[in-house]
Amino acid sequence: MKILIKNKKWNIFLGNTTTLECDVIQREGLFYIQFEYDKKLFKIKSRNIDNTLKYLEDMFVGIELRKELNNRIAI
Repeated sequence: MKILIKNKKWNIFLGNTTTLECDVIQREGLFYIQFEYDKKLFKIKSRNIDNTLKYLEDMFVGIELRKELNNRIAI
C-alpha cells in the first residue's frame, strides 16, 4: 500500500490496479474516511486508521485476485 496526500486528498494505492481517493478527517480521536468506489459512496469511522487501511487493502487485493481469476477462467 502506498499513500500520497495532495491537496488534502489521500490517494491510497491498493494492490496493482485499485486507487482510492479519500477524504480523511480527524476529530476527537476518530478518523472519518470517505471515498467513492464503483459509483458508490462509502463512509468509515475508525479509531485506528492503520488497522482500517490494512483491512481495506486486504479486501481490495482479494477483489483484484477474484477478478483476475474470473478473467482467466472466462478465456
